[in-house]
Amino acid sequence: MEKLSHTRRLNKILNEIDYQPEWRGEADRCHQYFDGKQLDPRLIQALKERRQPVLTTNLIAPAINGVLGMEARSRTGWFIRADDNEFEDVAEALNVRVSEALRMAKADKACSDGYLGQIIGGIGWVEVKKNKDPLGSKYRIGCIHRDEIDWDWKADNWLLRKRWIDVEEAVASFPKFKSIIEGAAGEWSNFDSSAFKPVGDLLSNAYDEYQYSTRDETEWLNPARDMIKIYELYYRVWESEIIMRSEDGRAIVYNPDNTVHVAMVASGKVEVERRSVPKLRLSWYAGPHHLIDMPSPHPHNHYPYIPFFGSREDKIKIPYGLVRPMLSPQDEINFRRIKLTSQLNYKRIVMDDDATRMSDEAVIDEVHASDGIVKLNPNAKRDGGARFTVETDQGIAQQQFQIMQESKTLIQDVGGIYNAFLGKEGGAQSGIAINSLVEQGATTLADINDNYREARQMVGELVMAHEVEELKEKRNVRVIVPGKKIGEKEREVFINQEGEAGELTNAITQARTQVVLGEIQQSPGYRAQVTQMLMDFLSKLPQELQIGSMDIIIEQIDLPQDIKERLMKAYAKLSGNANPDDMSDEEKAAAKAQQDKQEAVEQIEMKTMQLQLQELQEKLGNLAADTDLTTAKTGTEKVKAAQMVDELQRSSAVPPPLPDM
Repeated sequence: MEKLSHTRRLNKILNEIDYQPEWRGEADRCHQYFDGKQLDPRLIQALKERRQPVLTTNLIAPAINGVLGMEARSRTGWFIRADDNEFEDVAEALNVRVSEALRMAKADKACSDGYLGQIIGGIGWVEVKKNKDPLGSKYRIGCIHRDEIDWDWKADNWLLRKRWIDVEEAVASFPKFKSIIEGAAGEWSNFDSSAFKPVGDLLSNAYDEYQYSTRDETEWLNPARDMIKIYELYYRVWESEIIMRSEDGRAIVYNPDNTVHVAMVASGKVEVERRSVPKLRLSWYAGPHHLIDMPSPHPHNHYPYIPFFGSREDKIKIPYGLVRPMLSPQDEINFRRIKLTSQLNYKRIVMDDDATRMSDEAVIDEVHASDGIVKLNPNAKRDGGARFTVETDQGIAQQQFQIMQESKTLIQDVGGIYNAFLGKEGGAQSGIAINSLVEQGATTLADINDNYREARQMVGELVMAHEVEELKEKRNVRVIVPGKKIGEKEREVFINQEGEAGELTNAITQARTQVVLGEIQQSPGYRAQVTQMLMDFLSKLPQELQIGSMDIIIEQIDLPQDIKERLMKAYAKLSGNANPDDMSDEEKAAAKAQQDKQEAVEQIEMKTMQLQLQELQEKLGNLAADTDLTTAKTGTEKVKAAQMVDELQRSSAVPPPLPDM
């Protein structure tokens, strides 16, 4: 029964899917309402039978389109950033390759499509894989319909993609299993199992899988169109591995065939421990028949299908988007409008049996016609003729109109979308007030937009993993890194550059890099707004500072790159910082003459300053000598004065009296 283990795994997962909460019907309904298909076919048929108008007023689409426009307006790019300065060149070179790969694969369009599914139905999926078409882009990045993918809601241990393909395409994709695929597309009832069971070949094993499967054959076989369902199952298995943990906290799986790993363990610079780690594997199935089981072919441990989740319910985690709370107000608007239009055309006919000789159907048609004629019966038996009146009721129509207007505002209220967010006029008049309302609308979408940024970043991380896997075995890979500023020269960066002794510089496997999303929006509207703010700010500065800050304005202006470079060259010439490579011979000669002149002036100024300094030093020396002389004279005079005081004291002293004789 070991050969049936993979078949049992698929059947177990399919049975688990059957018991998952039902959410696809509601998601389909949300997408239908966005597309304008808002009335049930049975309701449309009933309205036609009652001669009521079939009307829909799609207010969901403009509100959602405003949110989708916000994503395009505030879109940020992918950047590769190094964790330390040692591998900054590697990060810049890797950033060039990843950005080009994402651009060629139209990753922005794929993420926008995923965001659309996230906003409307609550989930969108984006595929990131190597492209098998040698003539196409390097990577296949595109949006996958939500009905093709199921996933493990509890532990995220598996992800299943199922899709219908032609039998011929399946045989071309798996030529080794042609007999199984063709047998599955036929009738197993005609298969002679007795001739194959003792042999145990592919067909007999496939027949055992067919007998073991409890799924209905219509789930995976469409004989009318000669199509078969292919299952692509990614699942995780836990394996015991030796983990190396460095001093900075980085953990990797130990590879005994890697000499660097062996040396690190021998040096004692890493901690070693045995842990259970999840490994990703891939199995392919054609209907219930297992074809291939292998380790994940991708250089990362993530599913190649990235979910763009909107909001999710708290307990059972059903995904939903912005449209779900809008369904009820939208239904009310449609029903009120149908009712209102019906009441505007409403006419009640009250008449006697013999009021007219026309049939009831003919009377109804004539009354509702704009130029109808109803001929009354002149031979009515009652005095004054037969009774014939046509009644209308406009009061209820006015009430219906007021309720419908209130329902229109609910569409935006339940989604947290303001008029300014959609470009409509509102109570705010100033630009600051309008921007505040737009920011409030974006704030209500914070949770959904955080999920979008996380998924968008994961797209870049998977592409970077493929690029690192491609480069790690190559040597001396040359990458042209553009200048960081306009007009700055390009420079060469070599990845895995091999030295004379065989040592590697800029080793891609040793670099610690990560994908981040730019913090600054790159949309034209945002750049124009920032440019205007900068110009308003610089206009208040002195003229010298304005001229020195012109390069900032030129970089921010949304102009073609060649025009920006021409402006930067003109500004550099004006400020005297022109690049010599961009100058003609005459301009170089003039610049050299100007430089020589400036140097001569600087030398003269330097000599003048030296003379002035020498003169100042001489003056200071003379002043010091005068000070010493004055000090000496002052000391001599003080001594003489002291001597004079002593003489005066002696001369003025009274002699003592003579003794008595």
